[in-house]
Amino acid sequence: LLNIREFEAKDVPTIDTLEIKQRLDLLDAASPMDLSWNPIVHSRIGFYASKRRKHLGKMLGRSPAYFPIFEEALDRNDLPMELKYLPVVESGLNPTARSHAGARGLWQFMYATAKYQGLRIDSYIDERRDPYRSSEAACAFLAKLYKTYGDWYLALAAYNAGPGNVNRAIRRSGGKRNFWEIRFFLPRETRNYVPAFMAVVYLMEYPAEHNIYPIDVQPPHALLDTVMVSEVLRFDQIAETTRMQESNVAHLNPMYRLDIIPATVERWPLVLPASRVPAFLALQDSMRNFKPELTPEIVFVPEPVAYRVKSGDVLGGIADRYGVSVRQLREWNDLSGSMIRIGQKLLIHANPKSF
Repeated sequence: LLNIREFEAKDVPTIDTLEIKQRLDLLDAASPMDLSWNPIVHSRIGFYASKRRKHLGKMLGRSPAYFPIFEEALDRNDLPMELKYLPVVESGLNPTARSHAGARGLWQFMYATAKYQGLRIDSYIDERRDPYRSSEAACAFLAKLYKTYGDWYLALAAYNAGPGNVNRAIRRSGGKRNFWEIRFFLPRETRNYVPAFMAVVYLMEYPAEHNIYPIDVQPPHALLDTVMVSEVLRFDQIAETTRMQESNVAHLNPMYRLDIIPATVERWPLVLPASRVPAFLALQDSMRNFKPELTPEIVFVPEPVAYRVKSGDVLGGIADRYGVSVRQLREWNDLSGSMIRIGQKLLIHANPKSF
């Protein structure tokens, strides 16, 4: 139905410079951002249109689940709608994505930036991974950066590399305040960040013209609903009662780090398909009787302890000393294995009773 030009499945349409200029002119006219053509952006469009077609197809498939959330937050904060494509560049629309540097979530917040923006990160909750709360925080952060620089692409460069790197590039360029003029004074990754963003904006707006179509389409956001949970609840209990797969419950509720809703004093949201909400509401009291012995005692420690690894330390020993699990240590510190080195700093959301 979308293939109105009758391309073959593997066809890679020719990149026509005039057509791309005309389409970018249309996007530019409708946006407060500068989306006009330039050769650097043209090169990125050509790369994505030929080498990243499958990836963009997956992004189109995931977009119904996330774009309505982004659009609502952007509209509420009076920001350009094109910024909804930023998480495509940042995380590939994966709420549990994490970078080698420790950034997490759809908007790829580093720990310190997330805390500065008011996001909660502790042993059970990581709001960087929540589509709603992280989108609101990202909008607030982007608005601050735009207010600082008065230019959207400098703001995006600062979002990617930090304001310090952008300020340094401005100084080295002799005080110029245009992204394209300071581009070569920025870190290598950031030089390509804005062109990649512009290429994604263009190709997500004109995918069919480049034989790109949605892959593995996720359920639209409109088919989901949210209920508030006031007692501790495990994902396996929810899955057992609502006849969902536990992995699907986790996918819809990525901010809960240990597959537990830690509703003790506070109430916390649970996102479910709207069709499953009646069953959940009818059975939420009885579902806690499913293997209740597996429900842990919830102890929140919002601020982490910083521990320096010493000679002879192993993860298991450190975990025992602070009353946490090795799995938690790995999660908090982005460790894929058990290897640690002397002098390495580990963040530990420890139980105060244990030290």
